Amino acid sequence: METRGDFFSRWLTPGRGLAVLVLIVVGAALRLWQYGGNPALWLDELAVANNLLTRPAAILLSTPLADGQVAPPGFLLVSRAVVVTLGGSEYALRLFPLFCSLAALLGLATIARRVLLPGGAILATALFALSPAVAVFAAEAKQYAGDALVTILLTELALQWLDAPTGRRGLALALVGMLAAWFSQPAVFVLAGIGLALSLGAPTGQRRVLVPMLAVWVVVAALAVAYARSRASSGLIAYMRYFWRAGFMPWPARTADDLFWPWRAIRDVFDLLLDYPWPALYGVLAAGGAVSLLRRHWRHGLILSLPVLAALAAATIHAYPFQVRLVFFLVPSLLLLVAEGAWRLGELTKLRWGREGVLIGVALPPAIGLVRNPPVWRVDDPRPVLAELQRQHRPGDVVYAYYPSWQTLRYYGSRYGFPLDRLDIGACHATDLHDYLRELDRYRGRPRVWFFTAFDLTRIVNEQQAMLRYLDAIGIRRSAIEGPSSTRPGTGGLRIRWKERRPVTAYLYDLSDPVRLASTTAAEAQLPPAVQYPGVPRCVYGPVVPHVPTVAAPGAP
Repeated sequence: METRGDFFSRWLTPGRGLAVLVLIVVGAALRLWQYGGNPALWLDELAVANNLLTRPAAILLSTPLADGQVAPPGFLLVSRAVVVTLGGSEYALRLFPLFCSLAALLGLATIARRVLLPGGAILATALFALSPAVAVFAAEAKQYAGDALVTILLTELALQWLDAPTGRRGLALALVGMLAAWFSQPAVFVLAGIGLALSLGAPTGQRRVLVPMLAVWVVVAALAVAYARSRASSGLIAYMRYFWRAGFMPWPARTADDLFWPWRAIRDVFDLLLDYPWPALYGVLAAGGAVSLLRRHWRHGLILSLPVLAALAAATIHAYPFQVRLVFFLVPSLLLLVAEGAWRLGELTKLRWGREGVLIGVALPPAIGLVRNPPVWRVDDPRPVLAELQRQHRPGDVVYAYYPSWQTLRYYGSRYGFPLDRLDIGACHATDLHDYLRELDRYRGRPRVWFFTAFDLTRIVNEQQAMLRYLDAIGIRRSAIEGPSSTRPGTGGLRIRWKERRPVTAYLYDLSDPVRLASTTAAEAQLPPAVQYPGVPRCVYGPVVPHVPTVAAPGAP
């Protein structure tokens, strides 16, 4: 058994240990940089923040969350304790995810040292430490950083027990497994994969320990799943299934393309989530790494690979979508497999510097993406717009907010003198886009009307564009305040492309010109039909609509 002194001495030896230590420090610095940069809360974070700030712990745990949210109870309890202690700032809301991200960085480096050869361990640590898409979750008031940490903890404890199955290690693994499903909803797939990996080929003595432990895990996981299902309405479940529909395998599979869906799902993790160029290459490396590790140490390979297969199986039966941030919990395992695959590929080249060349080639494209798009990564920052709107606002001005903006204004508006009761919050209209224009007609004759939007649904529905075209037809745009563009990693690497999102904006219109007002009416406007979600209530757009305030009267003070 390796002593604590041996463990640290091996990490701090020249060469490998120093490289890993530097990567850990740089990775921690990236996470702290993102956290300290204090990007504005985006839509889902605002919804979680509202629950944490307005509901005591007992209500958080006993009733469905407001604003179309789902989150594990452990995450809610810890985050609630933080905001009660430190207040409701962005820093407080994101403190627990920051801790999880920093701990995950150390944990992944430890696993890499345990299961990979030296160069592979350095590569895996580099990919995890330097990834903008991983670091961004360190400053996001959501549970995804915790999901990754739970995967890493379970994997490390399982590897420890596998290498030396002592009673103390078995107890630690059993207890952490029992808690895992209450801190991370997808932990059930990690528990399933690790439980199967430990069971296969286990000698009789180990099975006596494993059978009761796995039985307890099954019961706890079932309770956690039932609890999570009980806290989501049927409408929200229907919406979520529609929204994440690309994360389910077409079933029954009717074409060759349907049969290749699992491969596309893995590839999309590297493309849409991790922002890698040539995502297919990283998918191939991960698959090759799984084969290599299974041949070199088959039980280690199973511990890393089977949770991925369990999640794919759940997506095949449409139980859990395998898509973007919902499978962030698998990123540590996939990057470890990529590193193993890259190391094995380097060995196959049989060149003097083949291994080093392959490792550098695999690490370089994501690193270039980081250099080209460094922190702080932001999405939909309303604060500069609200500050300038406050400066330009005059007595008697009307501020109309497109309905998806209301959560942004609920959290940030009062900081700049715009509490919700001073604003006209638009409504969501389910069947006829003309109803949006009829809302705007109430401001005919007013010389100063602000149109504010903090969340653009243009790629999903066409409401906002229709409203702006109508305002341009019946009025004169006097001013436009535009917030900063999004820099959050979307798809990039060598081909940086920021997410196609319009920034937060506020437009000032003069609607007092009688000639323009006579040019058209809401009823005359030619508009496309409203978008309908099959089987989903139109105005349940995740956290946007369920608690929208009633539209205020025109000219509210």
